This record gives sequence, structure tokens and C-alpha cells, in this order.
Amino acid sequence: MVPLPLIDIIGFWLGIFLTFCILSFLYKDNPFYKLAEHVFVGISLGYVVITQWEDTIEVKLIDQISQGWWKLIPLVLVALMFVKAASKKLAWVGRFPIAIVVGLVAGLSINAVVQSELGAQIRFAAQPLVENKVDLNTAPAEALASVPGVSPAVAQKLVDERAQRPFTSVDDAVTRPSLDPAERAILDEERGGLVGVDAHADVAADQIDWFGLLSNVLLLLGLLSSLIYFYFSAAHKGVIGRISRFGVWVIMIGFGASFGFTVQGRIALAIGRAQDVLGQNLAAADAERVHGAWAALISVLIIVAGIVGWELYEKRKAGSGAAPGGAH
Repeated sequence: MVPLPLIDIIGFWLGIFLTFCILSFLYKDNPFYKLAEHVFVGISLGYVVITQWEDTIEVKLIDQISQGWWKLIPLVLVALMFVKAASKKLAWVGRFPIAIVVGLVAGLSINAVVQSELGAQIRFAAQPLVENKVDLNTAPAEALASVPGVSPAVAQKLVDERAQRPFTSVDDAVTRPSLDPAERAILDEERGGLVGVDAHADVAADQIDWFGLLSNVLLLLGLLSSLIYFYFSAAHKGVIGRISRFGVWVIMIGFGASFGFTVQGRIALAIGRAQDVLGQNLAAADAERVHGAWAALISVLIIVAGIVGWELYEKRKAGSGAAPGGAH
């Protein structure tokens, strides 16, 4: 294995140092945090400028400008935006490219949101409430893969197994010889009559997935009550008031789940960064060369010493500034 180059080791050290510079904001705003913040913003801006030049300006403007005069239209719109910054009298000229961009992006976004979210919600709400179990003997591999514990590879094995001999029960399906011990163990963990394999799959046709049916009914009631909450043509009193209140709870649960998902994602990023600092995402030999724990300790000591010195300097400066005014 090729050893980690010295430049990469230095990069890991800088990454560890900047990580603790960002975390120093937990104490208070300080020069180390500002340093990391400015480095991040500067690198991000430079990356955006380079990618925009290579992926947009160079490809779609410079390389294609000879294909027709209409290729100059984006360049003219950009020039109009700079006119707004250069002259206050001609600032109104910059409104035209901004209006074009806002209108174009809004039109594309509305269409995309309607198709991806609103349309999907309408299709899901319009489906039958009755949820049938997946028939292990007739369902395609894609449907089998939706059963808990069944991966696409396991689904294909089940399809091949039933072609040789139909399944007589769920137990028969999950114990076929083509499944390796690890796959059987996962299926055993996912067994259960409420939400597991047994709840979603069977070998008899037209078996009802009662948990799926309950879920569909609950989702439909939540959708209708949420829509009623936004119905303002009638006072929210009596039955309509109680239904709209239930809709508020559904909306709050949705917001809470979305917020929890966001927090979980941020925590996952923090865990990944901690693993990088400790060298757990590196090979053992590379981790020995990086010495992430020592780099983290040294970074913390430098930041703590720097913040203490900065605090003393700020106090000394504040004291020297207050002395002349306080003397009589």
C-alpha cells in the first residue's frame, strides 16, 4: 500500500485544527473561530467561481459563442446587472435580468414541486386503502424487495427458488438453501406479525396487511384534516374546529419529524468528523502517521492558549482606554 503523502498528512492536521477552531465558538466569538470561518467562506467562494467558470461560462458561453449571436444574450443580461452596481441613476436597468432569472427559476421550481411533491401526494392519497400482503409466489422482485429484511439480491434469490419449487409458507421461503446464514439472520430479525415479514408477505393471495391498511387510513385522515385547517371559508368551530385541531397536530408531527431528521443528519456529520479526527476512517498505517489524537490535543492547547492571550489583551486594551476618561 502506498504511504500517505506528507501533503495529505499536513491537510489532516489543518483539518483537525480548523475543526476545533469552529468548536471554539461554543465558548464565545473569538479570532480562531473567525479564522476558520473566513477560510471556509474563501475556499467555498473560490470553488464556486472555478466550477461556474469551467462548467457554465466556458462551456456554454465562450465555447459556443461562435454558433450564433443569441449566445450573447446571457452575457448582455450579466452586463446589465453590473450596470446596477456601477450607477445609481441606471440602477433600474439591473431589474430586467433579475426579473428574468426570478421568473424562470420560479416557473421551473413550481413545476418541479407540483410534480414531485403535490402530484406524488395526490397519487398516494388516491390509492386504495386496502393494503394486500406481498404474495411470495407471484410478486415480482421489485415488490419482494419492499418486504422488511429483503434486499434486491435476496428478492432475486427468492424468485429463482420459487421457479424450482413454489413456497408453501413464509418459513419455507426464508429457509431456502440459496440464502446464506447472514441473509437468514436478517430475515429472522425482521420476522413479526405486526410490521415485520409476516405482516407484509404471505404465500396466499389477497391476504390483507392490516398494519398497512391502518397506516393508509391514518395518512388519509391526516391529509384531509390538514387541508381543513387551511379552509378559511367556515369558522373553525364545532366539528370543523376539532378536525382542524387534529390537522394542526398532524402538521406539528410532520414538522417535528423533519426537524429531527435534520438534527440527526447534523449529528451524523459531527460523528463522521470525530471519526476523521481520531483517524478511524484511515488505514492503520496512515492513522499511525497522522497521529490524529495528538494533533487534536495540540490544536486544543494552541486554541486555549490563544484565547487566554486574546482575553488578556482585550482586558488590557479596555483598561487603558477607560483610564484617561475616569481620571479627575
